Amino acid sequence: QCAIHSADGWTWSIGRGDRRRSFRAMSQQLPAKDQAVFRSIVKFYETKQYKKGVKAADAILKKHPDHGETLCMKGLTVSYLDRKEEAYELVRKGVKCDLKSHVCWHVFGLLYRQDRDYHEAVKCYRQALRFDPENIQILRDLSLLQIHRRDVTGFAETRRKLLQVKPNNRLNWVGYAIAEHLCKSYEFAWTCIDNYENSFKEQDQVSNYENSELHLYKASIMEEAGKFEEALACLKQNESQIVDKLSLWEAKGRISMFLGRNEEAQEQFKKLVKINPEHQVYALAYMASQPAFASFWPPLPAPQNGEENPATLPKSVLSFPNTLHPQGMPVFGWLPPRHALKPQRRLVIGRKQHKRRVDTLETEVPLNNEQQEAVVKLFEELREEFPKSDSLKRLPLFFITGQFFKAKLDEYLRNRLRKGVPSLFRTIRSYYYSPEKPELVQDLLLQYVKCLKEDISWFGPPVGGTAEPPKMCDEEPPTALLFTLMTLAEHFDFMGETHKALEYVDEAISHTPTLVELYACKARIFKHAGDLEKSAKCYEEVREMDLADRYLNTVCVRAMLRVDDTQGGMEKALLFSKEPDSHEATNLHDMQCMWYESAVGRSHYRQKKYGKALKQFHETFKHFSDIAEDQFDFHNYCLRKTTLKAYVAMLRMQERLYSHKFYRRAAKDAVRIYLELYDAKVAGVDGVTGGGDKADGYPQAAGWAGDGAAKTGNEDELSAEEKKKLKHKKKREAQKQEQKATTTAQNATATTGKPKKVDDDPDGEKLLQQDFMEQASKIVRTMVTFSALDSATHVMTYEVFSRQKKVLHCLQALRQLWELGGEDKFYYKLVAPLTHFCFVMDL
Repeated sequence: QCAIHSADGWTWSIGRGDRRRSFRAMSQQLPAKDQAVFRSIVKFYETKQYKKGVKAADAILKKHPDHGETLCMKGLTVSYLDRKEEAYELVRKGVKCDLKSHVCWHVFGLLYRQDRDYHEAVKCYRQALRFDPENIQILRDLSLLQIHRRDVTGFAETRRKLLQVKPNNRLNWVGYAIAEHLCKSYEFAWTCIDNYENSFKEQDQVSNYENSELHLYKASIMEEAGKFEEALACLKQNESQIVDKLSLWEAKGRISMFLGRNEEAQEQFKKLVKINPEHQVYALAYMASQPAFASFWPPLPAPQNGEENPATLPKSVLSFPNTLHPQGMPVFGWLPPRHALKPQRRLVIGRKQHKRRVDTLETEVPLNNEQQEAVVKLFEELREEFPKSDSLKRLPLFFITGQFFKAKLDEYLRNRLRKGVPSLFRTIRSYYYSPEKPELVQDLLLQYVKCLKEDISWFGPPVGGTAEPPKMCDEEPPTALLFTLMTLAEHFDFMGETHKALEYVDEAISHTPTLVELYACKARIFKHAGDLEKSAKCYEEVREMDLADRYLNTVCVRAMLRVDDTQGGMEKALLFSKEPDSHEATNLHDMQCMWYESAVGRSHYRQKKYGKALKQFHETFKHFSDIAEDQFDFHNYCLRKTTLKAYVAMLRMQERLYSHKFYRRAAKDAVRIYLELYDAKVAGVDGVTGGGDKADGYPQAAGWAGDGAAKTGNEDELSAEEKKKLKHKKKREAQKQEQKATTTAQNATATTGKPKKVDDDPDGEKLLQQDFMEQASKIVRTMVTFSALDSATHVMTYEVFSRQKKVLHCLQALRQLWELGGEDKFYYKLVAPLTHFCFVMDL
């Protein structure tokens, strides 16, 4: 018999029968001596001794040149020696020699899987199962590919077969439960978990952690199915067995709120506040479970499986994460839900326009004085129990207004300015999105500066009261004035009053010229004012003040890239790299440093170096492809470790992977470049500059030649001596380039022990040889599939398809923009494409 495992680990047994199952005899039986050699091939494959494996396969093939399974094993081994074409030829020949061998078809599938051709791999696995329908390893490998391709129906069927073949394996029960859950057969899923618990309860093989995860996962399935009573009962019944108390209390509080059981929800969220008083979500959820606040801060409604009417959702749902409610706000970088997309997100604060924060705490209705006092009283009661919590002092300021807000903010600011908190302005910045609050903050800060400059420094009288300056021994420390000046400078910068901001930050620097944060604040002011050169110089000065600070180095790199100093930016970024002597940012690529790639790509784009810019954006695309492929390693791992809730969350994250901010940013910039190149090509220009060495970077006209080409073209006019000098000069330059490449490769090998990968297209010239419109269309289709809630997606879609005269696609993009803009025909992102469609496009 013979058993074959996946590429993660092979075992091959040929000999006496196994009680579990018996395989058909090999259609091409080998002698006993050659069977031992065949087993050694598998052993060499497992230990990655591929050359020895090929040698052993050749020994068998000398005697049995048409032995299909040996040919397939040799092909699989050869594939790891970078001989792909030979590998496919060998495997195809092996399959042809032994069409009815499940081993040959399995190996063929593994070869396709290695090249990420999952469609063909699944076909090969299915063919292998025709000849051995109960082979556990083939079924397992097939199930991995099915869940990777999100064929949840086929995945459920394969996991069911695995469970039937081997019901005493715990992983098969768990895998089948997950499959039914993903198919939305919720009752089957939790019934399967119940059967699993009953089957293995007496064997005492399940650890406490596995039991805990199973109970939490079962409750989450019930919650997703809308069976909140059953989910809460499950949690209460197994509370003693659940070791993850934080997840338990979160789930109980959330479900109790959905059921309207306010007292139970209060109890659970109070426990969570006790565990982490700084977690503002716990405090806000505790507040939402108070019946007295239901008119302006209601409890979260029970989810309706994606069928919620946005009009029935409270505004407060956006103040909670989507882990507490499916319609809540996701983690930064992911697109918010549709009901959070407001067409008018711009807000004028002072002299400057800002983008309105989606997750700002917003009540259903304005609060009256009694309600404001009740909110403050609730948080003061919590502060008595947790006096060190900063969140409990900061949160009530969102719900109060007027002089009451000013008085409470006065109490909040004095202690932090006295202590010297550099990030104070970022803490209070969220209040600026409420009307009248910026002016109140400004009044307080100006009062502080005025009083701190007096002979006896103090903050002045409290709001609504009177007081005399304190004694000399009780005056405020000098740092209080310093941090007040810095906070006031940041305030005026946010309000758009750049001159006042610079005055106050310069005054602070003259007060204490050694504080790093002051120079960083000044650099930000220059950046917001549009003076990027001065901003970069300030950030360089900041970096030099503390060379060991990675954050300061990072902001300096970003500032240098904003002024298009790509070489200097890369050198600074590599200071904190494992390969600081490297001339290329390979280490940054390996770390998937996408913010750097985006900044460098945009810098090259501004310099008209389109090839290099596209190179950076395609590196970001590759990162996302790698992230999508990396999930393959977790399909088995998560089942073995019983991390079921995290596994399902990971699968759902992967389904919206291409809607992440970094992918959207790279896609928009890449499409913009492709469209510019396409327009230039249509205008009658033939060539394209790849490396960006030319001045404009646009496609170059036929017959254009640079300086070097001109010199080469005039060689006939040179004398014999000049021709000889030119020839030797070219030879020396070629030798220098070759020596430089050899030295770089040797250094990389000495440093890492592995030969360094050489980029054969550093300037992106190959990318510029592709069909511009085809590449843009491909990116746009991905964006429409995964980022339909981003209005920029449909603007790009219109730009691409209007050039291809695809009227229907253009209409679809316009309609999507109209809906995202609240069905407003004057939506600012809709006006330009709609005008073009009506008056310019040739219909």
